Amino acid sequence: MSLSSLPNLPVQPSRLQADLDALQVITDPDLPYTRPAFSDLDIQGRKWLKAQMENAGLEVHVDTAANLIGRRKGLSSKHPVIMMGSHIDTVRSGGRFDGIIGVLGALEVIRTLNDVGWTTQHDIEVVNFTCEEPNAFSISPLGSKLMSGAVTAEQVRRAELADGTTLSSLIDRLGGDHQNLEDVLRGTQDIHGYLELHIEQGPVLERKQIPLGVVTAIAAPLRATVTLSGVADHSGATMMNERYDALCAAAEVVLAVERLCGNPEITDTVGTIGHIEVSPNMVNIIPGLVELRVDIRSTKQEFLDKLQGEFEAEVTRIAHRRSIEHDLSWTSIEEPVPIPNKMQQLVMEACQDLGYPFEHLPSRAAHDASRISDISPVGMIFVPCKDGKSHTPEEWANIDDIARGTEVLGRSLLKLDAELV
Repeated sequence: MSLSSLPNLPVQPSRLQADLDALQVITDPDLPYTRPAFSDLDIQGRKWLKAQMENAGLEVHVDTAANLIGRRKGLSSKHPVIMMGSHIDTVRSGGRFDGIIGVLGALEVIRTLNDVGWTTQHDIEVVNFTCEEPNAFSISPLGSKLMSGAVTAEQVRRAELADGTTLSSLIDRLGGDHQNLEDVLRGTQDIHGYLELHIEQGPVLERKQIPLGVVTAIAAPLRATVTLSGVADHSGATMMNERYDALCAAAEVVLAVERLCGNPEITDTVGTIGHIEVSPNMVNIIPGLVELRVDIRSTKQEFLDKLQGEFEAEVTRIAHRRSIEHDLSWTSIEEPVPIPNKMQQLVMEACQDLGYPFEHLPSRAAHDASRISDISPVGMIFVPCKDGKSHTPEEWANIDDIARGTEVLGRSLLKLDAELV
């Protein structure tokens, strides 16, 4: 097929805005914007999305991992599908755009194909992946991991919280089927390519006043839980040189993450301790037990390997010097994802076709594309977000930027579809 014959897709910003407005009100009103995976709000949001997919003429189904999938038939179902998507679940007090524009932008591309009456060579799938955001079971992104085989069905079936809640029961709650989770698996022969539109979740595009980003790599998370066990004692009666204060040790661990990840020789790397539990957590008792959850990310595997060893050594040193016990368990060890040159070129040419400036840059956050890369070539398109903020109610993206990103998403899809299978 000649690329010159590809249609222009008339993205309508007003439709995108209406969808964003409709979805953003499905939130905890006291904690905007909160729509955690498996919650009643998640179910409500998925119900709304399913209706929009059906209104756009998609054949909609929920797979056994509870991924919500809408399919538009192409000229031949013998070809592997082209997939677009992301997620609509949020973190607590998250944003209105993270993940969401990837799903709604994909849906708008389908509508524009309908508007111009264009039938693609391949079947097209729009996917809302289940539980992209972190969860209490430490298996995320869940839906895309199950689809790609990055986590096994048996691992998911074994996942259970201390209160008896099982991950299987939550998947079933969304319409999945934990007993047949193996059926969700896709292989390299099933997907011709995957495209994901996303806000940058960083400040580069806005600062440079560039409307679009061509993603070059996706950083991997390295996550750990550290437990520090000291001795709880009276805060007034215990002298400073006789204390085994777990929180003081934890403070050193926090600063160690900042120092190790802030090493100027280690680029494209960040580290955060965003969760701390202190026990007994009383003003007049020396903390005897502290649990910390560590999140280190980098686009360079060699830096992750180096930091893993250095962090383990640092925690051991701190605990030994303070004569307290410690336990460190790695809950997530993943590898950075380089975006294939072919997919970068595809998105870059789509920007050029439409006359839009662009910047090559890495993604420092993980995405569903990270895991779909195990079974398909992936491409990602970034649009700016205000002040680079994300995972906060202050997260904001301009509708004109989202519309431009959706145009590039659609153009990239058409170019990918025009390739020989």
